[in-house]
Amino acid sequence: MTNNVPRVAFVGGMDRNERALQDAGREEGVAVEVHVGDVRGRGAEALAGVIRRADLVVLVTGVNSHGGAQIAKKLARAANVPMIIAQSCGVAVARQILRDVARGEGALAGRKLARVA
Repeated sequence: MTNNVPRVAFVGGMDRNERALQDAGREEGVAVEVHVGDVRGRGAEALAGVIRRADLVVLVTGVNSHGGAQIAKKLARAANVPMIIAQSCGVAVARQILRDVARGEGALAGRKLARVA
């Protein structure tokens, strides 16, 4: 089954805005996953899964541990997933990123977004 919905992962402290991000993604036709950036215990394994499934990772460094940010960068590079690194990212900025992804602009311009499930 083919799923042509692009997927954006927000990593680092966006959990309190998760519902607003999900709603914004749904409005734009973009799937959204949120990971708090905690890599203790099974956190690193969960983060790896989130990044592998993503077409774009938005790493929020202001609310993420240094170790979590470094692991996210390494995982995204290994999976060849583009990354936007931001000190902070409110809902308005996240909406703009999702809008750009939905239109094929910005960080994903020219990239094929088809996903095979």
